[in-house]
This record gives sequence, C-alpha cells and structure tokens, in this order.
Amino acid sequence: MNHELLHAQYQQHLQAAKSIARTADDAGRDFTDTERETAQWHMDEAKRLRPQMEKARDDEAAAASARELGEALGAPDAAAPSGDRRVTATGGTTWAKHVVRANSDAMGQFKALMPSGAVPVTVPVNTEPVREAEPILSLRQLIPTQADNVGRWAYLRQTVRTSNAAPVAPGERKPTSIFSLEKVEDRTHTIAHLSEPIARQDLDDAPLLERFVDTELRLGLETALEDQILTGDGTGENLTGLANVSGIQLQAHTTDLLTTTRKAITLLEVLRLTGTGFVFTPADWEAIELEAAEQYAANPRTRAPVDRAARRLWSLPVALSTTVPVGTGYLADFAGSTQLRVREDARIDWSENIYDPDRFGAGDGGSLFEANQIVFRCEGRFGFAVTRPAGVVSIDLTAA
Repeated sequence: MNHELLHAQYQQHLQAAKSIARTADDAGRDFTDTERETAQWHMDEAKRLRPQMEKARDDEAAAASARELGEALGAPDAAAPSGDRRVTATGGTTWAKHVVRANSDAMGQFKALMPSGAVPVTVPVNTEPVREAEPILSLRQLIPTQADNVGRWAYLRQTVRTSNAAPVAPGERKPTSIFSLEKVEDRTHTIAHLSEPIARQDLDDAPLLERFVDTELRLGLETALEDQILTGDGTGENLTGLANVSGIQLQAHTTDLLTTTRKAITLLEVLRLTGTGFVFTPADWEAIELEAAEQYAANPRTRAPVDRAARRLWSLPVALSTTVPVGTGYLADFAGSTQLRVREDARIDWSENIYDPDRFGAGDGGSLFEANQIVFRCEGRFGFAVTRPAGVVSIDLTAA
C-alpha cells in the first residue's frame, strides 16, 4: 500500500475520533460507552497505520532515488512522453530498469539483504543498439556481453584475413583465401573491493545510506572493469586490455585531430568493418570539440563532425575514460571484434564476522559483531576477449 493511501486512512481515523470528541464536548457531557469504544478504536487504528505510513514514505523515497539514478545513466526502453525533453544516456535507462525489475518483488519494492548477507544481482547481458542523438556514459555499453557458466573458455581469434575470391573459368584452379585463426584460452578474473565498517544504527537511521553504499561500490567496480578492458596487462589476475593486445591497427597523428580520427575510420572500412565507437580522455575530447568549433565557425552552413549534445564524432558515439593515457584514443568494432564474458556480475555481500586485534584499542581485539558494525563487499567475475584485433585501432592524438 502506498504512502498516499495510508496517509488518507490515517487522517480519516483521526478525524473520526476528533468528531466524536467534538460531539461530546459541544453537548457538555462525557463520552457514552459506545462513543468511548469507537473513539478508542479509531485512535488505535491511527497508531497502527502511522509506522506503516512512515515506512511507505521511506520506500517511495528510496525508489525515487533509484529512478533518478537510472535516468542519470540513461537508456532506451518505452518511449518517453512527448513533452519530456530531457537528454538521457544511451543504453543506461533500460539497463537500469531491467536491473530494478530483476531485484524487486511483485509490488516493485527492492529486495532487502538476505539472511545470508548476500544481495545477488541479475544484470541483463544483452547489448542494446546505440541510438542516435543520445550520449553513452560507459564503455561497457558498446561491448557485447556473454554469460559465462564455467569460468574458463577458449575462442578462435582471427589473425589474417585475405580474401582471394575471383571469377574462375570451368575446370580452372580456384584461388585460395587465407583466414588464419589462433586458439586463445582464457578465464574469468575477480574484481572486488570492501566498504569501511558501518554502524548498524546508521543504516537503520538513514534508510538511503544502504543505497548510497551500494551505488558507490558498484560504480567503483565498473570503473575498475573499464580500466582492465582498456589497459589490463594480462599478468596475474589482470585482464588483457586493448592496449596490450597484439595485432591491433595503429593510426598515426595526421594534420589535425579531426583528420586523424577520420582516417582511423577508414582503416576499419578498408577491412569492411564498422566502428562502434571512440574512446578518449576528457582532455582529448575537449581538444577535438574545440578544434571542430574553430574550424567550422567560419562556415555555419557546413555541418561539423562533432555533436556535443549526443557526444558523437563522425556520427559514432564517444565514451570518455580517465584510464586511457592523454594523447591516445581508440576506435573499435566493439560489436563484432570484442566480447565481455560475465561469470558473475556485481554482487553485494555483507558480514559482521570480521576480527580486528586492535578494534577496541591496542591489543584489545574484537569482531564487527561485538561493535555492531557491518562491512559490505562488492565483487564480480569477468573476462574480456578481443576476437579480431584488426577491428581495433589505436589512435595517436599527439602532434609530432
């Protein structure tokens, strides 16, 4: 039951009790037995409804905050009302809505912490089409995702692509095309971090604190995953990111930033591949935007290759990352040449069973349970594959 309906019932009971009291007061007499019982019943009902009303209000506030977070991420789903002109981000809103649906009950309320201390989250693994006129907020929105059930896998990576198809006369030898593949074996890797100890009283007193911690932990995990996708060196528990995959194409700086990025597109088009999107640092994207504004300011009738509102360059979406070194960018056929393997997406667990030998002072140890505190852990298991290195272009944005 929502807060508005509970509040209306609460007010009805209060008004009914007040009306009985007013009737007796106007008549200058005490309550009759029936009036006393009826008034007391209304007051008891009002007291019963009050905590339910307050809980419903807090739940609705939490749900509203979650909706605002989803809108900040943005995405296509059901069409927005025609009067709604807010700019949203491609791929985020629908993704967030699916996550909310998967982790809510039939009444739309969020699932609380399970008795075991775990909050498993089912995240949609399908990649949505990147729509025109809306910016993307995460590199992950460009990469196809595949659920992984075993934690280890192998795939064939294309290393040579030479097509020699040609007309052949009857009886003549047919030409041979070369499509070389190499077998690559890999596995998922765990990315995780912990929160600081949090007092249970704070979680009880501030209902949105749990949502805040949850959001921060997930954001931190996503940032670390993006770092691995771009620059992971493949050693130890690191993924092998774009910067360390052999066989990718290189585009040297030519003339200016706009010319250089356009030539990178040509490198893919020569191979009959289509770029899915660019990746730049905020500083490099600023330089590209300012260069476009300067070059096209003198001729307003010419359409610039940069769309600031949609964050697009040469009609392709641009993802911003602080992980990529300044002066380096990437263009890739993410949709056809890369893949993100997900064994377990972001999962939140909590525990009180952590011992600290100095929790209550030097040499005075104790557990979180004794201190009435909780630590949250967020972790996921991911793998990243570049199935066709030629579908990735590293762009040098620094003039010689």
